[in-house]
Order: sequence, then structure tokens, then C-alpha cells
Amino acid sequence: MVEVSNLRRYNTGKGMVRIEADINFTEMDSPYPLKTIYFETKEEYADMLDDESYNAFVLVPLFVAMFHKQDLHICGKISRQLYHNVKCYVWKIFCDYSPNLAPVNFTVDGFTESKENNNGITGASISSGVDALATIYDHFICEEIPNYKINALFYFGHDRKNSPTNKSGQNRFRTLLLKNQKVAQALNLPFYYLVTNLSAFNIVINKLRGGNTISMSYIALYSCILSLGRKISRYYIASALTYEQEKIFRKASHDKDMSEFCEAYLVPLIRTEQTELILDGCQYRRVEKLKRIVDWDIARKFLNVCWFNPPDGSNCGECLKCLRTLLALEIMGKLDDYSDVFDIEKYKSSSLKYKRLCLRKYNKAPFETENVDFARENNYPMPTLEKK
Repeated sequence: MVEVSNLRRYNTGKGMVRIEADINFTEMDSPYPLKTIYFETKEEYADMLDDESYNAFVLVPLFVAMFHKQDLHICGKISRQLYHNVKCYVWKIFCDYSPNLAPVNFTVDGFTESKENNNGITGASISSGVDALATIYDHFICEEIPNYKINALFYFGHDRKNSPTNKSGQNRFRTLLLKNQKVAQALNLPFYYLVTNLSAFNIVINKLRGGNTISMSYIALYSCILSLGRKISRYYIASALTYEQEKIFRKASHDKDMSEFCEAYLVPLIRTEQTELILDGCQYRRVEKLKRIVDWDIARKFLNVCWFNPPDGSNCGECLKCLRTLLALEIMGKLDDYSDVFDIEKYKSSSLKYKRLCLRKYNKAPFETENVDFARENNYPMPTLEKK
């Protein structure tokens, strides 16, 4: 059995405060180098941390327990609504996502008596990518309903690529933290950040799978949000795909990428009586999101999609994520407008090869497919495929 227990809160020093719980394997030797799960933020945000429930300590331990075919017991209380959704639905979505996961018994010691938090924060993550900026544009710049207008931005060190708890992710975390803080300042919005050690579980599971990667970063993200559940009432999750794309391409993400496999129906289930997660952006293709923000000064100054992120925080112009964004900008005739944040010359030297890749991947990969469709819709010439 996997047990999560001894929830506590304490100052770690240097102006940081942490909520932490122990995770123990009672019937097997733990393959993990850590015995606790924690969420840590600045002391000035301490009143946001939920140290009265184990809500933030459910999803990743459940995934881990299902991977090892061990029952999960939470030695404390969680939201009744979260318990209901996990017990009835979430476990099955996890099983469908990966054949490495199996049903297990999930038990808790009781339920919190939570009240609705209608006057709390309406938040969103800021990564400066197309998805995140489109969500912020729609629900901060354009939102007409006060309770659904974004009033704070968040940055979480939850993924193995940007977690300050991993040596390889420390520099990336600092670079993106400073960059995203500048976006919040430009928008005059409060900015909060939080770090967790949840990525360590993902790293070990991938090793146990023989190097075949499986992403737990999205449920780690949801857990970070729940850890701040005292103050967050609504939180926008920027979608990766449209509803239609998830139906068409979800099989390609099976056992690899949870967001592209099931986020359309998983995210609405991750909620408590106090905190609601809202999946936003499924109504737009990625190129349509980019089109919405292309003339926004914030996007022109801060757009960051790069897979590699050079030290200066710019976009390399030649990784796959840069290429697919720049091709859409080229089709719109907006390429030069983004010369301050992309290496346009590197893109131009790689664009022909990428355009042909898009044609080869048509109807096989979502973003390459939509770039080809976008070119056709705008009568933009694409190259012919080379004969083999």
C-alpha cells in the first residue's frame, strides 16, 4: 500500500514556506529517492497554502500507486467532491491513458467541510506561450464577466524540465520565472510562484519503463493549483488541442502526453468545493489562438515558445515549437513583427525543410496538419514534396 500522511506546514528559511506530507510504501521497497511530497512558496503568499486538506497530495500518489499496483490510502481528509470524481471517474481515465496503470483501492480518513470561495482569485498560468497568452488575452483583456476575469498570474516549477529541484531544470526555471514575472508586471497583475518535488516521481517512473517517457507534468500542475486552494476559486488551464483534434489525434498521445490524450474531460473533474479548474482554448486551433494575439504588444514583446530557451530567454528559431509558430506567422505576413523575440534568419534557413515535414505529417500530427490547412485557407504556397 501507498500511504500519504503527516501533513504539516513550516518555514524553510530564506523567506519560503512549505506544506509537506510523507509518502510511504508499506508492502514494497520504494524506488524513489524521496520520502515526502512538498509545495513551497514565498512567506508573503503563505495564506494561500491549503494545510487543512490533502487535496494537493492525491493525484500524483494515485498515479504512482496505480503504476506499482498498490492501494492508496490518504491518512487525512480531502474534498468530498474531489474524492467522488477520483473514485468514480479519474482512475478509469488514468487506466485508459496508460496500460502500465491498474485499478487500485483508494481510501481516505474523511472529508473537509469546504465552502464555496466565490470571491477568491481567478488565476491562470503564465508561460508566455501561444496557449497561455491567448487565454490571458481572452479572460483578462476581453473578459466581460467580473467573476471570470483573470486577476492573478502563476508560475509553477512542477515539470522535470523547469523544476528547481532538478539540477538540469534550475537554470530554465530561473530564466522563465524572470521572463514571466515581466509579463505580469507589464499587465499590472499580481504574480505568484510555487515549486514542488513532484517531478522526481516522473523521472523514476520513466527509468522503470526503460526510458520510455510518460508525462505526469499535467497532474502535477493540477496539484499545484489545489495546494493554493485557500485563495484560488477559478483557474484557467490553457488547452493544447481543440476538442476535435483530441478526438482525432489522441491515440498518438496514448501513454505519452496526458494533455493531448484526455484533458478535455479530465480537467473539469479536478475540482473541489472551493476551486474550479476551467479548460480554455479548446474552441480554437493553435493558429487561431496566434491570430488572436498576433497584434497584441505583450505577445510581440514576450512570446516564448522555444523548446530549448537560449540563455537570453529568446526563441532559437529552429526547434520544432519555434518552426510551427513561425510558419503560422509567415502565413499571416507577421514574421518581421516578431524579429525581436525570434531568430528569423535561422528560421528561414530551416523553413523549407519544415514545410515539407508538415506535408508529410498531414493528418498524422495536429500542429503540422493545421499549418497546412492554414496555408491552404490563406492561399499561401507550400512547396512540393521531394520525390524519393
